Amino acid sequence: MFGKKKHEEDFEEYEEFSSEEGNEPFFPEDEDAEAEYDSADEAYYPEESGYDEYEEAYDEGEPYEEEASWGRDDEEYDEEPEDKLKTRTIFRPETRKPNFVVSVLLNTIRVLLVILVLAGVAGLGALAGIAKGYVDTAPELNLVAMDTQAQTSFIYDSNGNLITEYKGTENRVLVSLDAMPKMLRNAFIAVEDARFYSHSGVDLKRIVGALVSNLTSSGTQGGSTITQQLIKNTLLSSEQSYKRKIQEAYLALQLENRYTKDQILECYLNTIFLGENYYGVEVAAQGYFGKDLGDLTLRECAILAGATNNPYYYNPRRNLYTRKSDDKDYAKVTNNRTDYVLRCMYENQFITREQYEEALNPATAHVLEEAPSSGNSMYKYPHYVEYAVKEVVDILLELNGLEDNAKNRAAMENKFRTGGYRVKLAIDTNIQETVESTLQNWSKYPSLRDPSDKVFRTKNSDGTYTETIQPQAAAVVLDYRTGELKAIVGSRNEVTVKKTLNRATDMKMPVGSSIKPIAVYAPALELGASPATVVYNMPLPIEGWKDAKGNNSFPKNYGGGGYAGPETLRTAMAKSHNTAAAYTLMNMVGVNRSVDFLHRLGIDDGHIDATPFGLSLGSSGITPLQMTVAFGVLANGGVYQKPISVLGISDSAGHVVWDGHQHQERRTVFQPSTSWMIVDMLKSVVQSGTGTSAKISGQIVGGKTGTNSDQKGVFFSGITGYYASAVWVGHDNYKALSSKSTGSGAAAPLWQAYMSKIHQGLEKRDILDGNPSDYGLVKVKTCAVSGQLATAACENDAMGYGTVTDWWAKGTEPTVNCSMHTIQMVCSETGMIASEYCPNPVQRGVVTIPMGHPLYNLKDQYQDVIEQYLGSTAAASNQVCTLHSQFYQGYQDYQNYQDYQDYQNYPDYQDYQNNQGNQGYQESQPFQDARNLLSQADNKMAYMDQNSEQYRAIQNAADYLRLLIGGGSASQTEVMSAMEALVQAMGGIY
Repeated sequence: MFGKKKHEEDFEEYEEFSSEEGNEPFFPEDEDAEAEYDSADEAYYPEESGYDEYEEAYDEGEPYEEEASWGRDDEEYDEEPEDKLKTRTIFRPETRKPNFVVSVLLNTIRVLLVILVLAGVAGLGALAGIAKGYVDTAPELNLVAMDTQAQTSFIYDSNGNLITEYKGTENRVLVSLDAMPKMLRNAFIAVEDARFYSHSGVDLKRIVGALVSNLTSSGTQGGSTITQQLIKNTLLSSEQSYKRKIQEAYLALQLENRYTKDQILECYLNTIFLGENYYGVEVAAQGYFGKDLGDLTLRECAILAGATNNPYYYNPRRNLYTRKSDDKDYAKVTNNRTDYVLRCMYENQFITREQYEEALNPATAHVLEEAPSSGNSMYKYPHYVEYAVKEVVDILLELNGLEDNAKNRAAMENKFRTGGYRVKLAIDTNIQETVESTLQNWSKYPSLRDPSDKVFRTKNSDGTYTETIQPQAAAVVLDYRTGELKAIVGSRNEVTVKKTLNRATDMKMPVGSSIKPIAVYAPALELGASPATVVYNMPLPIEGWKDAKGNNSFPKNYGGGGYAGPETLRTAMAKSHNTAAAYTLMNMVGVNRSVDFLHRLGIDDGHIDATPFGLSLGSSGITPLQMTVAFGVLANGGVYQKPISVLGISDSAGHVVWDGHQHQERRTVFQPSTSWMIVDMLKSVVQSGTGTSAKISGQIVGGKTGTNSDQKGVFFSGITGYYASAVWVGHDNYKALSSKSTGSGAAAPLWQAYMSKIHQGLEKRDILDGNPSDYGLVKVKTCAVSGQLATAACENDAMGYGTVTDWWAKGTEPTVNCSMHTIQMVCSETGMIASEYCPNPVQRGVVTIPMGHPLYNLKDQYQDVIEQYLGSTAAASNQVCTLHSQFYQGYQDYQNYQDYQDYQNYPDYQDYQNNQGNQGYQESQPFQDARNLLSQADNKMAYMDQNSEQYRAIQNAADYLRLLIGGGSASQTEVMSAMEALVQAMGGIY
């Protein structure tokens, strides 16, 4: 930037000084070194340097120099007295008349001289006019522009530890002059502007010296002062012209009148370019030496000051480690330049002789071979940092009153990069690292149904391909009490490229059944339901749930089974029954209200499939971040807090411009009573439902599993007394996982793996403080079939449903006794209304469906379903036991007879046949009775423990009976014998 020879006049003084005895110089007596001091070496700037001001290539032997400062003020001469002028002459007085020819010649010369003088005056006038024009067109001395140079921004974690720089093309950090060591300041002054504190912005002596030097030597020497350099670096271009030099000098004089010398020096040292992308001494010290300014040695200060002249040519790292040449010692280039700076410091009495001698040792400076990690390298926690940067851009848009569009977002991101902001994030780096490590090292990811889908290839713009291992994973951790995001992990791989897909915040994969608590059950509770509210998990059409033909239909449960008849919301959610969720959505909430609740939970339309299927079964593509926040609302007493990754932003002057919590959006989505009930239901999912693999020892956990259609992804969203978190596992291209992949088997265990580590050492803590009564809840015993107040008939339900005791928000609890149960004598074996032939009838509660009930209009068309799950009386209130007929009684009386022919001769049987008048009875009735008996057996088994001995006994007997009547060749004796065995098994005799 500035010439080497600007101190030649000082060197002459130094030579006189050093010639005196005892003042020998302390620098190497080396011809090459002397040449390095007195003349420039070759330098050039290749295209890859990237710096506009150094793109020009320089002639061999001529390093880049600041252009010479031309011109000087005209000397002013005092006008002498006229008489004195008359006596001053180089000629003798005239003693004779002049020769005519000579006289003409002299007059001609005089005229020519006058013309030359007049031309000179005119030329000076023209030059003055040009100079005035340059001054008049000079830019305004904009102190704001000088004071607001691009500055690097910094991003910190929640504890104030630096995560990364965030910068543009100029890496700059402003520091006060007091923070700069005096020897660093003096190094720059000594080599750049030794009379800095004595001139007024323009050093006339230096300009004249530079002019003389440039006219008498092959090189060029700059005459710019530090003030002029500051003007050029901040307000003017690097154009080499008289116009720019005149404007530079003019503005420098103005600047000196408005700023103190220390202010000018501070601004200069904060803006000067020092190589690579280091602007200012602070980042250069960190970049070259890995040190704070206060820790620099004298030689290191000199290295920085020496680089100012030509930052590329004198780059210490390049010269000491990377630049190679057969005929050039680049390490010597840097060392000689540094020694030269030290000599200038010594000559100007900035350092003592001892300091100078010690600093000449190259070992007193250590330049880093590689630059420290910076904002241009890969930062830690990339997915969190990049999400936070988006939030910073959102904030800057708001602060500047700008519309959110691509152009303004780009402008605000650049403002962030160059504004010198300090941003404090909410990230907990321990939690972030725990989640990252767990996802990267997890060994139990499900396999892909098609092994060829294990690697997902995407084509890049250059024709190459990027391969990503599958399945992928993403997770988020939130402190739901504060809304602070503690971890965001968008990949199971270590991220090595900036701005890659962040699956935690940008993915739109279906969430499966994990949507049910937020889109179905919590809204139902808010609208007056209770965990004890009864829904019908039965294969019956649901009003509004349409099939492909537009007819009312119903969704199947996972695996195609799991129908259980009437069940509570608590059970339906714990077992993740799809049919019950669909019934709840369509009969208690409605699509529009469900969508409205999701909006209030912070989920936008772009992530909502506003259909019955999308809301109750989870085809909505909600991100892990949104799921985490939504579940956090449930755990936070129903209060939504906008998630924040940015705790605060300060500008370059240290003023707080944004406080994340002060600007945090908050709203109530659910009443506290709703929050308590849904959280309690989520606990049941983990305690005894599909989420048992998410249990954490010593902690209270609630959550919900989710499995996408056809195993194309799995979810688990959960809460503890400390955090909410959601994790997703699936294929980036929506390919199927193995057929056994579920949220309970593939997602919940992964969630448990990182959450258990996060909670190590934390005390056991409930999700919501206080007792149910604090939330206005009361416990009520209700009928498990009707949901109304329980009666004795409900408690003695023939089908075994019984009663339920659970929480209700006070004022919403039922007040009417059950209208579906009545006391009847029922068959102890079949549960049907007892006939006169039923052995050991008992008094039980049986179900009838009253008019107006949702099932009333279905009982005729779907009689078999109604009977199977609610009993025969629910479909036909007067139907009696079909097993214990007169024929069955006769068979019982003759059960000791094994021979069918004997049985046919039995008198009572003959009478029965005569009375019936049905000659075909002996062929058809036993088989009809067998079918009825099998139906009752199936109904009984539906409510039994499948691992019990009785269940297995009934199953074996039923299978044998089906085999007999299905084969078509079994005798009636064999059928009746098998029926007896089944009846005994059903009665507990096996």
